[in-house]
Amino acid sequence: MPEINDNNKKKTSYSREQSPGFLEKIGVKYYSYLANKSGTANMQNISIDDLPPDITLHTLAGNITGFAAVIGFAIGALTTFVTIWVEWTYMESMETTAYYLLYGSTLVVMLAIEMSVLFWLGLKTVYSLACLTGHNQTAKGSCLPGDDAVPNILARAALEVPDPIIHYLGIDPLKHLSKSKLFLVAFLYKAKVVLSGLAVKFLLIRLFGKGEARTAFSWVAIPITGFWDAFTLYKVAREARLRLFGNKLAEHIVNEMLTEELIAQLSPKAREGSVRAVATMMVLAQNYHPNMLVLLLRLCDTFKIDENKEYDNWEDFLVVLDEVTTKERYFLLDLLSVAAAFDGHLSKLERHHLPEAFKELTNEYMERTEQLKTLLVNGQLHAAKKLCVLDFNPG
Repeated sequence: MPEINDNNKKKTSYSREQSPGFLEKIGVKYYSYLANKSGTANMQNISIDDLPPDITLHTLAGNITGFAAVIGFAIGALTTFVTIWVEWTYMESMETTAYYLLYGSTLVVMLAIEMSVLFWLGLKTVYSLACLTGHNQTAKGSCLPGDDAVPNILARAALEVPDPIIHYLGIDPLKHLSKSKLFLVAFLYKAKVVLSGLAVKFLLIRLFGKGEARTAFSWVAIPITGFWDAFTLYKVAREARLRLFGNKLAEHIVNEMLTEELIAQLSPKAREGSVRAVATMMVLAQNYHPNMLVLLLRLCDTFKIDENKEYDNWEDFLVVLDEVTTKERYFLLDLLSVAAAFDGHLSKLERHHLPEAFKELTNEYMERTEQLKTLLVNGQLHAAKKLCVLDFNPG
C-alpha cells in the first residue's frame, strides 16, 4: 500500500497544462491502428543490446527518411503543378469571376490534399522508425505519466505539434524567456504551419512581372514547394529518431547504469544533484523536450527526493557540485553532459553556462556532449550508449 500511495503522489505532482489537441489525438489513433494492424500493439519493450547494430539502424533510418522526403517532394510538386496549370490554362480564357472561383477552389483542394498526405506520411514515417527501436507497441507506462505515452510524443513529432507545458517539481524551462518572446515564438510557429505552403507557392510569383511573364515564372514554385515539403518530412524524421533513441537511452541509464551498487555509493546530496543536473538543463535548453522529461522522471523514481525544493536553479546546482565528493562530482558531470545532449541541440545558454560546471574538464565534457548529440541525431544508438556511461571518473 505505501508504494501505491507514493506512485499516486508522483502522478499528482506531474501535470500536463494542455490536454491532447485534435491533431495529436488523430495521430495517436492512427499510430495505434498501425500497431494493431501489424500485430505489435502488445509487444514487450526491448533493450538496446537486442537491437540491430548501428550500421543497420543508421542505414534503415536513412532509407525511411529518404523515401519520405522523395514522396514529400512529389506531393508538393504535383499539387502545385495542378494549381499553376489551372492558372496557366484558364486565366485568359475565362471570365474574371468564374476564373477566380475555379482557381480558389483548386487552390483549397490541392492545399488540403498536400497537408493531408504530408500528415499521413509523417505518421507512417515515425511509426516505421519506431519499429527499428522496438517502440511500435501501444502500451502505456513506457514513457511519461498520463496521456503522454510514446504514441503521443511521436504523433507530435509527425504532425509538428509543439510539446505541451508540463508542471513537475516546480521546474520551469521557460523561466528565462520573456512573455513577449514566448508570444512571438508561438505566433511564428502557428504562422509557419498555416502560411508557409502558400508563401512558398506565391511569394516569388507576385514579385516578378505581370501577365504571361508572371505566369511563366510561377512554374518555379513547383520544385520550390517540392523541396520545402521534402525538408519538412526530413525534420519530422530527424525529431522522431531523436525522441526514439533518447527514450531508449533514458531507459538504459536508469535500468542498466544506475545499479543498486552504484546508487549505494551516492550520498543524498549527490542524488539531489542528479535531479538538479537534468532540471537545470531543461531550463537552459528552454524547452519541454520529452527526452529530458523521461530522464528526469526516471531519476526521480529511482531517488527519493523532496518535492518542496527548487530544482531548476543553476546556481544551486553549482553549489551542490562544490559540496559533494570529487568522485560524486565526476558522476554529476557525466549526467550533466548526457542531459545536455538529450534534446539534440545545445542552446546559447547551455554553451555559456556548462563550462562553469565542467571547469578544468570543459574540453573533454563539451566534446563528449557534442559527440553524443550527433550520434543521437544520426541514429547510432549503440555508440551513443557508450557515451552515456555514468561513473566516478573524469571526462
